[in-house]
Amino acid sequence: MTVAAARRVALKALGRIRRDAAFSGPVLAAEISRAELSPEDVALATRLTYGVLAAQGVLDDVIGRHSHGQLEPLVRDALRLAAFEILFGRTPVYAVVDQAVSAVRRVRPQAAGLANAVLRRVAADAEEFPWGDPTTELDALSRAAAHPRWIVDLVLRDLGEARGREMLGTGIDAAPTYVRLDPFAEKPATTLETLEAARPQPSPPDIDCLRLGTPAAALRRPAPGWFPMDAAAQMAPAACRTGPGVRLLEIGAGRGNKTVCLQSIALRRGGPADIVALDVHDAKTSQLRDRLATSRVPGVRAVTGDALDLAEIIRTQGPFDVALLDAPCSGLGTLRRYPEKRWRLSPDTPERMSALQLSLLVAAASSVGTHGRVVYSTCSVARLENDDVVDAFLEGETGVDFEIEPLGELVPAEWSHFTTRRGCFQSWPTAGGPDGHYVAVLRRTDMRETATGC
Repeated sequence: MTVAAARRVALKALGRIRRDAAFSGPVLAAEISRAELSPEDVALATRLTYGVLAAQGVLDDVIGRHSHGQLEPLVRDALRLAAFEILFGRTPVYAVVDQAVSAVRRVRPQAAGLANAVLRRVAADAEEFPWGDPTTELDALSRAAAHPRWIVDLVLRDLGEARGREMLGTGIDAAPTYVRLDPFAEKPATTLETLEAARPQPSPPDIDCLRLGTPAAALRRPAPGWFPMDAAAQMAPAACRTGPGVRLLEIGAGRGNKTVCLQSIALRRGGPADIVALDVHDAKTSQLRDRLATSRVPGVRAVTGDALDLAEIIRTQGPFDVALLDAPCSGLGTLRRYPEKRWRLSPDTPERMSALQLSLLVAAASSVGTHGRVVYSTCSVARLENDDVVDAFLEGETGVDFEIEPLGELVPAEWSHFTTRRGCFQSWPTAGGPDGHYVAVLRRTDMRETATGC
């Protein structure tokens, strides 16, 4: 039996991700592009690749029960893929085993018998998977949801039982494909025509956000006029309330997705904002400048600098009306989109990130003038990185002059359940919904001048 095209692509992607410690999205997209798969095979290759990465720890545990000694990496890749289909898929066991044995025979013929024996035992164990009751036993829930136990504990504690289980229930699902229109690069009407085959549907938070019916990996390199961006990630630019002449500092500009969002929102309200887009890496700043020039985005100055030391930027270009801090974080809200991360993170990651986040928030607050606002954003669902950071800031020396400004009607009615009791935004992964993102708006309330002379 030959190895089906979708499984062959998945195995190639899994091998490259493992060897290079790479992120799954670009690798899978490249392998799919080279293979020229049908839409059905694209969907299968995407599900297999993301599913194996998401469940890797569970798969290795069950493979380890039935194998002895060290497995060659390419053989383990094939066993992981087959074990995922046996435990989480609906493909008949005989077909899965035959495909896996064929894949192993191609890379290591002498290991084909071992693969057959191991997978037959895995299939026998699968009848009782997840080896416990996930409604009452957290270890069984961890296996069924394909998350390390420490993440299960964190999610249930920080989101609550119902919401936490809702998030964990998406553990092996591919994230929906959301895109953002870029009105600078192409007229929206023209872009909608080019996306028609992908079955676009309107999505919150505003008219420039779309959900596509096609998996992200099936899309070729974004054409002018749109780019991939999770819907909930677009709430942070919305919370900045940009408009004509608003002076805004974007901290952690990166690829510039939020930069384009900010300026498109401002233009819809009458004219460009005055944006300084800051990143610590020269290479990213250069890439951002190229992107802004290619798309003809007005009113943005891309600069390189340390977000923990904003004195020179404030002296030469401040004060600002708004500072957007897209803080580095654990990424616990985006594990569907980056499934390999859940087994690379450690339990102390949220606590370690929170110290840096607080320092960055204090620095960002120094850049805004009287009645200025700081928009604090992460892609995490961990309280340590979100509410706890905001609370620590408000209780500190700098935060005494700030208060939380509720997002109010900025949050679309469809997402009202993502609004916290004090008016912040906290989404979590749901079936068919956006990723987990947090947004808090902090407004300076004092009438005094800032310590930087703003």
